[in-house]
Amino acid sequence: MKFLSNLKEKVVNVGRIVQTVVRPFKVAFLQFNHKKKIVIIASVFFAIVVLFFGVKSFVFKSKTKGKEEIVAKVKVAKIKKGDFSQKYSVMGTIKGAVENDLRFEIEGALSKYNYKEGTRIYKGSIIAYLDPKDAMTKLSYAKSKYESEKAAYFSAQQKLKVYEDLYKLKAVSESKLIETRFEVEAIRQRMGSAMAELELAQSNLLKTNLFAPSNGILADIIVQSGEFVTPNDIVAKFVSIGDANLEVEISESDVGQVRIGLKTKVFCDAYRDKEFNGAVFEISPIVKERTRSVVVKIRLPNEQGLLRSGMFARGEILLLEAVDVIAVPSDSIVSLGVETKLLPIVKPTLKKQNQGIVELRHIQVSTGTAVEKSIVVTDGVKEGELYITETSGELSDGILVEYVEPVEKQ
Repeated sequence: MKFLSNLKEKVVNVGRIVQTVVRPFKVAFLQFNHKKKIVIIASVFFAIVVLFFGVKSFVFKSKTKGKEEIVAKVKVAKIKKGDFSQKYSVMGTIKGAVENDLRFEIEGALSKYNYKEGTRIYKGSIIAYLDPKDAMTKLSYAKSKYESEKAAYFSAQQKLKVYEDLYKLKAVSESKLIETRFEVEAIRQRMGSAMAELELAQSNLLKTNLFAPSNGILADIIVQSGEFVTPNDIVAKFVSIGDANLEVEISESDVGQVRIGLKTKVFCDAYRDKEFNGAVFEISPIVKERTRSVVVKIRLPNEQGLLRSGMFARGEILLLEAVDVIAVPSDSIVSLGVETKLLPIVKPTLKKQNQGIVELRHIQVSTGTAVEKSIVVTDGVKEGELYITETSGELSDGILVEYVEPVEKQ
């Protein structure tokens, strides 16, 4: 429409010019005879022809020039689907791999270790044990004593039953019946004490074994076999194996990006080629006043016990992940208001290599989805098409450009 308006205006201007040129000839024409009129007519016709071609060249000059001349040189890239992610880098200290001091609960001579240093041990396994002879002797005595008191109690109950029957027949006095009842109660209490001694002896026998408090590794043996130990002596060092935690601090301004459950990748200097995968499981509700930061805890499976308390670690929290999508740099997109997004596409020409026509393509983007300074495009483009990443001049729809060979997106 703009082109037609300009063309109309130029034609009107040309008409005015023609009238101005022709008017003197018209006046002179009326004053001459027939032969002179013929000469004048021929001259005017020739002038009109020259003027026509001049006007034609003037009107269509800019349009032809726009089609034939290269307006700008650009760099392009191919549209390609891929996986994109947005990460947040953190660093902190490993917590949770606890070192335990192992002690026996009773005294005795350490008989034997069932494992060597550095061995992985499961919870409940017997690491070492004391000589059980003394404990077994005490257990046997306590068991015999209990059985004896139990038999005496049974006999006293039978005697009490007989006395109760005789009392009903007036064969024994009430005082004798009461005496028998006190005797039965005394034997019952002695049997209870014997039962307590038996349970204690059984417990002490069990305490001759040193059990692993959790899954872990026998780190260091301190007391050797054959030595006498007491409950105050540290027998060995044991490192518990379980989920470890990476505690990091995140700036108050960035904590809004982090959510519980976000996947993480963690790396330690001690294992440069190993990656530990975990997830955010706790975000502190308190902001530290001095540093204006929030403590975030990342839980890491630690079945092999490689992560130890105090280790320094670096991590990446995966804030956003987009799989098998088309994403283009946000700098390449032309925004016309909130709704309209345009992407400059280059359509190669068949006449010459590395030349093409620009098309400002309307596209649909994923609202709020930005990965690595790129925006995910949901509609409007196809894989393999070329879009402009850099330009040396202004771009508009339909202009001819020369482009650099496409480079693969990283």
